[in-house]
Amino acid sequence: MQLKLMCHGEKVECGRTDDCHSAMCSRELMLKVMHSLVSPHIIPVLNRIFEIQELFQLADVVCLGENQLHHVVRMCEHALQVRENCLQELGISREKLLTAVLFHDSGKGEEVDDRGFGDRKMKPVKVPRRLKRYGIPSWVEFSAPLHDHIERGLLIGETYNLKDDILEAIVLHHHVKILPETLRLMARGLFLPGVIYEDILHYKPGQYAVSGSILSQAVAVIDQLCAIERKFEGRVCLNGEPEKMEDELVKDLVIGVTDTSDPRISLLGNSLNGRETVILLDIRSFGSFVVNNSEYKVQSMKKEVLHTIRSVIRVQDFYREKDMVSLVGGDEYAVITKVLEDSIIKKMVTRIKAAIKGRTGFDVRYGFGTGGTIEGNFHIARDMANSQKGY
Repeated sequence: MQLKLMCHGEKVECGRTDDCHSAMCSRELMLKVMHSLVSPHIIPVLNRIFEIQELFQLADVVCLGENQLHHVVRMCEHALQVRENCLQELGISREKLLTAVLFHDSGKGEEVDDRGFGDRKMKPVKVPRRLKRYGIPSWVEFSAPLHDHIERGLLIGETYNLKDDILEAIVLHHHVKILPETLRLMARGLFLPGVIYEDILHYKPGQYAVSGSILSQAVAVIDQLCAIERKFEGRVCLNGEPEKMEDELVKDLVIGVTDTSDPRISLLGNSLNGRETVILLDIRSFGSFVVNNSEYKVQSMKKEVLHTIRSVIRVQDFYREKDMVSLVGGDEYAVITKVLEDSIIKKMVTRIKAAIKGRTGFDVRYGFGTGGTIEGNFHIARDMANSQKGY
């Protein structure tokens, strides 16, 4: 059977039969495919991947729902995006960071593949003696088969004559303690919002507890960033501001696209039970404003109203529940709150209306829904707001 592929207008053929097991043959085909799919700046990294047999074999491994070759490529993309001045402040070179990222999971194999791994139970094991040389104490969380790849990755790195600091990063990327200053510079270099910074900083302190180099910490930061992306299931971009994340989340909740299992809720420091009140605020006479003003001024006014609502209802105390707000339509804003009493909701609306009137001059129609699901309450709120259009 012949394999035929069009890549940039060039037909690539493998004329061998089904029993062809040539690694170089399939590697050449995959290399051409991946070159056609990725942005040009990462092609040099892909070329390095295909020079390392152990990395090429990761294409056959799926762990935690993600193809492991894709995981390495995504890690490299993040490493390429770190701003140069932040790397200089950290005292590490991009070349060393990329090399450490390329090899960090090179020891993974079928033992962590989801197709067989799900039926096995992880069990605590002793830290291999070879790894203790890099400072991993015997008391840290070390499990088989999940962490088996670390020692194999070290052996692979040694065969490629990698330098000691890169080998340390391979060994410690699951256990190194990420210091706040290192994380701060990495977050600045990757334009990460504060919510992601906090999530990485406080993740598994019992496991991420080993002292290590800045390079080891940088690799661990990127690895955790990819883990957070898996939690998001690719629905949002992690380098967005929390307010943008909230805006998209509220839209998805009120129209029923997502529910309370959405990981963005916890990353925003909130929790929902799915029965929250929804308040809808509709700006009166906004159509006339749109007709008589530029698009820039219209968008600026929408943002001003959104910030005004947030400034009135958002609870700043970290330990108290926060209401969530979003622009859900052309001039409609939705508030999701745990307040259930009609009298208190009306006081909230009065406060919001006064703030919007004072800052923008606009009056507001409103409605609210309680007692049902978030999606159902949103439709009740919209019907109530629409009933006021005649006044």
